[in-house]
Amino acid sequence: MEISKTLGDKILMMEEVINFPTSLLSHRNDHWENLPMVPYSNLPGAVSSLAERGQKVMIITGFYIPAGDPPATETDGPPGALILAEGLKDLGIEVSLLSDEYTLPVLKAGLKILELSEKEIPLISFPLEHSDLDQACPLSHRFVEELFNSPLGQDLTHLIYIERVGPNHTLESFLSQKRNGSPPLKTFESILPPSIRNRCFNARLEDISRFTAKTHLLIEFQKKQNLPFETIGIGDRGNEIGAGKIPWEVFQKHSTTYREPVFCCRVETDYFISCGVSNWGGYALMAGVALAKKNLTLLEKVTPEQEGMVLDYLIHHGPAVDGITRRQDHSVDGIGFKDYIKVIERIKEIAFE
Repeated sequence: MEISKTLGDKILMMEEVINFPTSLLSHRNDHWENLPMVPYSNLPGAVSSLAERGQKVMIITGFYIPAGDPPATETDGPPGALILAEGLKDLGIEVSLLSDEYTLPVLKAGLKILELSEKEIPLISFPLEHSDLDQACPLSHRFVEELFNSPLGQDLTHLIYIERVGPNHTLESFLSQKRNGSPPLKTFESILPPSIRNRCFNARLEDISRFTAKTHLLIEFQKKQNLPFETIGIGDRGNEIGAGKIPWEVFQKHSTTYREPVFCCRVETDYFISCGVSNWGGYALMAGVALAKKNLTLLEKVTPEQEGMVLDYLIHHGPAVDGITRRQDHSVDGIGFKDYIKVIERIKEIAFE
């Protein structure tokens, strides 16, 4: 889709806001872990693809916090997935939501508070299968094949992953990445020994593979079968599906905690959207597509009161927890709601300018 200069400038402003939100927030000394990923972010490309070709979309989310109080999926991901799903539906695009048993209750709660039915936005549960080896997961592979042959999975135009944890690198994925120069093989092998490869880690380096359905297999099946849909990944730290587009050594060189080169995800998407909080990326993508389609109706309903009510409902009826505090706080990634919503309000302001 040909994006006009005016529209392109607005989308770039949104991308800047979701990646560099400090001026809007109270705590201006916060370090944003997404900064090394910013050069690889492509919100304009994702908007253009979705606005031009989006007819049938599946959105995948869910990042489980096993040490939460209570153990639950985090508040980053589902709100962004829900607003994106609702917006695409209002634009006449067929949309479904997919996750595993740990996040489906939150998405169900989200549809309820938004007064949407599962007939309007179907929910799909990807089965859990506990194995380190993708090839040793027959249930997952069978599910993927059956899904793409089912009415919900046929004729997809897009898969969108938002704050969905994915497996870290294998030697094969590391060597196959596009990069300038030779791969730093010795450094990779010293930091990431075989025993901890192809695992899902959170930012604390807790292995959450057994709590994570292998939704990345949807992309791997697509590549093997050359299925004609495009993929978008939204992430804020690098352990999310989509960040495989970024060379491993970028995380290694810019790591602030020495954890990033261990947990960074190997799975690449056609477009990657970097942001300080993944929900913000979902709102920006939805706003960009709405702008391109010249239909801002849904954005008019986005208010602090509405979004606060939705977040509160997800927290208590999902349940869901803040991924940083690991409690049922009215916050996202440790950012209090009053600050968190400022970025969403700024996205809306840009759209209506």
